[in-house]
Amino acid sequence: MTRTDRRPRQRLGEAARREAILAAAGQAFAATPYDQVAVARVADTAGASEALVHRYFGSKSGLYLATVREAVRLLLDRQRVADASLPEAATPRDRLAESIRVYLDTVTTWAVGWVTPLRSPGGEPPVATELRTESRAYYVRLMRAMLETDDPSLDYALHGYLGFMDTACLRWAERGYPEPDRAVITAQALGALDGALRAAGHRGL
Repeated sequence: MTRTDRRPRQRLGEAARREAILAAAGQAFAATPYDQVAVARVADTAGASEALVHRYFGSKSGLYLATVREAVRLLLDRQRVADASLPEAATPRDRLAESIRVYLDTVTTWAVGWVTPLRSPGGEPPVATELRTESRAYYVRLMRAMLETDDPSLDYALHGYLGFMDTACLRWAERGYPEPDRAVITAQALGALDGALRAAGHRGL
């Protein structure tokens, strides 16, 4: 196939090329609804061929799923590092506040993983929705471990907290991620979860 663009392509290794494609896809899917993103445009932005994108990811849905997986991996890796850096005496509230800080940082740099499905619900491949559901269940398990409880009555409180974060971050994104609002979101998220935990008979944060 003859190229129609004239953008010079850098010679990159497979891992670096794949990373460049994922970065370009993340930008595209964060800015444009899934069904309006063209693989050819992603390839051009990454300095790659469309054939190479299909070779690495199989299809547009495969590319999208890979960007969501990368967002999940990025968030969890960052949160593990941040949590490990806290002092041993850190309370569950301290640990949750640190996880919120990392979450807000991640939302601003990899919006496709979090903001995109909230802006366009139902507009992504079912496999990506399934991955998000699995990731949320895993995150709830991490929160239970943080709170040192397996009380099933807290299920509503924990999922409700995640719902609050989704909606708050979407509003934050719509406002252009104003820096002073980080503290507001953090305080309100902690307060919302603390209240819900206490209402369920837990000691709270």
